[in-house]
Amino acid sequence: MSPLVNLATKDASKCLKIPDQSSNKYSRGVLGVITGSNEYPGAAVLSTRAAAYSNIGMVRYSGPLRAQNLVLQASPEVVASQNLQGKVDAITVGSGIPDAEHCNSESAQEQREQIANILKNYENESQSSNIQSQSQSALPPICVDAGALDLLPKKVCTKVVLTPHAGELSSLFKRYDLEISAQEILKNPVEYAQKAADLTGATVLVKGATTVVASPSYTHTPIYVAQYGPTWLATAGSGDVLAGILGALLAQREKKDQSRTNYAFIAANAAVIHGICAVFASRSSGGNSYAQLVQDMLKAKKPLALEHPIVASDIISALPHVLGILINMK
Repeated sequence: MSPLVNLATKDASKCLKIPDQSSNKYSRGVLGVITGSNEYPGAAVLSTRAAAYSNIGMVRYSGPLRAQNLVLQASPEVVASQNLQGKVDAITVGSGIPDAEHCNSESAQEQREQIANILKNYENESQSSNIQSQSQSALPPICVDAGALDLLPKKVCTKVVLTPHAGELSSLFKRYDLEISAQEILKNPVEYAQKAADLTGATVLVKGATTVVASPSYTHTPIYVAQYGPTWLATAGSGDVLAGILGALLAQREKKDQSRTNYAFIAANAAVIHGICAVFASRSSGGNSYAQLVQDMLKAKKPLALEHPIVASDIISALPHVLGILINMK
């Protein structure tokens, strides 16, 4: 088993790219997003808004017309179309898109086909090696969430980042003829995150009260544990927000030597930022300033207690404040 590393608040600042005078919207990072559906258009709104607020230059969205219209109402900065177009530095797919069992519409099926065609490019025929083809090395990293998990090829490369909760991971294991229940996964997320990474070849983030991120064993990468994961994050849409944040962090990664990119570290810090935003959102109306809150968080030996329930949109509202504090830690 790889060593465990508990991430601190300041670690997340290492994943944020500060613009300079030569920066433009393309150099700051462009994220392609295929999320939401006619059935669940809110996932498209949450994932794109979260990404747009996460320190990148542009979000390109692909989805059905209903979702496009709602996305543009919420975030007119997003470039929306039916199919993903233009160069991107990272991709987020799957949030709010039905899996095969629940796909009952033509538009959702078209989205699934688009995602499946993208994921085929990440297939890695080598079962235990970090060798990737030259064409794969040029591919943008991709966050695969929710309804896109069942479209995953049996073996992929580490720049594919999976974000299942325990139930979704249990279903993923069945594709490899393993019967592992969600309850078993919740009891030992470290073991099963590592097992999933070794089976798939992907970087695997297992969502839960303890969020764990593992890479395939051959990479000799630590298993990362996110320090902040308040229980009130268990609310509809919070996973869509995480997928947007994670995609944005992948889009702004250092690109000089991609062979050395630690995708697990980036994914785990997306979970840290997500959790910090939840704490801030929960305490923001309690008379505390954001500056005081971050000081309290840095001094605390365990996550701060929450003051009131939150919804997923509250996490997004806290993002500019949290990222501003983290950037100033660099």
